[in-house]
Amino acid sequence: MYLYGGAAAIIVSFLIIGYFTNKAGTGLTYPTKALSNLNFLIKKPAINVLKGISVFLFLFTILTGLIGEDSPYSNFNMTFFWIIFVLGFSYLTAFIGNIYTFINPFKVLVEYFEQITGEKIKGAFKYPENLGYYPALFFYFLFIWIELFSQTFPRQLSLILIQYTIINVVAVMLVGKDAWFKYGEFFSVFFRLIGKIAPVEYQKGKLYLRPPFIGLLKEKAEHFSLLLFILFMLSSTAFDGFRSTLPWSKFYFQNFDDILTPLLGARADIFFQTVGLLLSPLIFLVIYLILVFLAKLITKTKAPILELCLQFALPLVPVAFVYNVAHYYTLILTEGQNIFRIISDPFGFGWNLFNTTGYEVNLSIIDANFTWHFQVALILLGHIVGTYLAHLVALKIFPSHKKAMLSQFPMLLLMVIYTMIGLWILSQPITSEM
Repeated sequence: MYLYGGAAAIIVSFLIIGYFTNKAGTGLTYPTKALSNLNFLIKKPAINVLKGISVFLFLFTILTGLIGEDSPYSNFNMTFFWIIFVLGFSYLTAFIGNIYTFINPFKVLVEYFEQITGEKIKGAFKYPENLGYYPALFFYFLFIWIELFSQTFPRQLSLILIQYTIINVVAVMLVGKDAWFKYGEFFSVFFRLIGKIAPVEYQKGKLYLRPPFIGLLKEKAEHFSLLLFILFMLSSTAFDGFRSTLPWSKFYFQNFDDILTPLLGARADIFFQTVGLLLSPLIFLVIYLILVFLAKLITKTKAPILELCLQFALPLVPVAFVYNVAHYYTLILTEGQNIFRIISDPFGFGWNLFNTTGYEVNLSIIDANFTWHFQVALILLGHIVGTYLAHLVALKIFPSHKKAMLSQFPMLLLMVIYTMIGLWILSQPITSEM
């Protein structure tokens, strides 16, 4: 019933959107409201303070992992990095915009080095245009693999962060700061995409309130690799949910366990899941390409298939974002509470700096019934927003409202398929066999 209801909600929303949003045009105009009282937040003194805080927390995360107790439960770096930064800061970015572009600790460390030496790092080579966002996608895949499969402990996490810092410094020296932090540093790409959702924008040193999600219409994906990055944002979360379900476990043990275990031993299941993670964006890509191709056939447009794929890529960001929130927001509400306890003893040395080491996590804050309905509502909202944005893109690139509507029937089917996949995964029984 939830699957059919969700699909029906997307279809009805599409019809309403198509009826009321029917003005074709190439320009993008939207109302804004100046936030004059908050402009001090993006002035140089405030930004410098935020940069200092960012670098301090980054170095403190590494330090606590290196010399603190090597326990995920007791060490500051695990809770802060995986819960507060990776999840919490991502969700905050969707509300306040891409502040990471100002306070990126890897970028700030490079800037500090430039200030000390008095020279700008321009890079030894020009960044290859054909390379696009593939470096960011590669590191994003490694990051998700580490998150899902590596069972990282504090010391390992610190070493990984040090290695990633070295990689960023070397890359900046090779291709320059601007190019690397646009195309190669995956957190920069990730937060830039999420920031386009925000109802806040920065223009010429000033803050403005704008309609949410409108930032996704201000430009298209300029490279195929960015489309793959967006699809991986979507598919990696869906895969993480699916790999914990009973259907996945049965599929593996009935078809592959007898083949892989004699060859790989205890690592067989990790190998199989790694292959699944690697293939996940390709599955979503195939669905996407087929339906974009259908849109091209229906409208008889001369626009190349690649151009259409890039035009409709950014409307998928809200879908990827709500998938993430639906699957992981409960960790913020439960595991996130641990930060109150850990800040009093960040190294696990037995301190009680702020008298909060006795804090106990309140699990009653999560209600199973509410969680399920909230997840469903989030996924439906994301797909409805994606449908609306795709319709606005169609009105911009097709010469008439009729062709724009025709082009959106395959895109509607895409959103219905993605919606049903998301809801189906959420509805599956969970197993701990793998």
